[in-house]
Amino acid sequence: MLGVPLLRLTAVAGLLLVVATPALCVSLKDYAGQYVLRLGDKNFLVLRLEESHGKLGGTLSRPLHASLGSSFSKIGAAVLTERITSARVIADHLHIQATNPQDPSDSDDYELTLQSAITASLQLSGVPIDPWMVDKVALLPRLAIATNWDLKRTYLQEDISRSNPEMQRIMEADQEPRQTLDISQMAAIDTQDQARREQVLALLAKDALHSGTDFEQAAFVFQHGSTPGDYLLAHTLAMIAVARGNAGALWIASATLDRYLKSMDRPQVFGTQFNRQPDGNWSQEPYNRVLVSDKLRRKLGVPSQAAQQKQLEQYRNANPH
Repeated sequence: MLGVPLLRLTAVAGLLLVVATPALCVSLKDYAGQYVLRLGDKNFLVLRLEESHGKLGGTLSRPLHASLGSSFSKIGAAVLTERITSARVIADHLHIQATNPQDPSDSDDYELTLQSAITASLQLSGVPIDPWMVDKVALLPRLAIATNWDLKRTYLQEDISRSNPEMQRIMEADQEPRQTLDISQMAAIDTQDQARREQVLALLAKDALHSGTDFEQAAFVFQHGSTPGDYLLAHTLAMIAVARGNAGALWIASATLDRYLKSMDRPQVFGTQFNRQPDGNWSQEPYNRVLVSDKLRRKLGVPSQAAQQKQLEQYRNANPH
């Protein structure tokens, strides 16, 4: 039976947003077909359901070994194909039991809910994880489970290699007025910044950001916000960028947290923020210089305190009060 987490996978898990269940009127034969859970271009799970004499039967194939949680990792090459020993319609979904043919006591239950003619959600019963979205295709050709997994890699169902050109355009528009910043233009820039944040929010609502670059650029846009919520969202976006393989986003992840802390009248901890005081002098205060060491700063791509002091002196010399 299933355990969470586990290294020998007796069921499948993944990361997906919960999708609202539509009010579909379906019969048992409507569920017949082949359902595939893909990680990029690889088939991770294939559920085959065939209707015969008013009953559904079939198989569920998946890797024998994997680690489950909010993503897919430690996926082995061995494949297990289980028999569908029970399939019945309950309310708005199909309840399925898949059984290991080598061990009849080893079975897991799933809830299959049709979302459209070509998509469905598959929920592992009794396990507190989000359902996975699966594609519904014809029974032929028969799909095979991939065996060429990288044991050291963590997989997401979403394609994170593809960047959104609209996000790139928004980022370029964000940076352009800051290349030759004129203090007299700040009011207009603030208005434009707000419009760009709304554009990014629209992309997020459509789940249109994918790559680490997308999320790093979105973090920069919200770093130029005006409220603690803007900076906290910027920090969240930067963390996603790092999780999607963009190690360069560690700096913006640090800077957004510093900016959030300062907006809440708390000391920054990395030293990324330089502000001109009411008296015209430049300062990093309030600044907790003890919590984070220079060794940790280096791992985040943040300059040491000595380098920060030189930068502060440059600001003061260039802009004497």
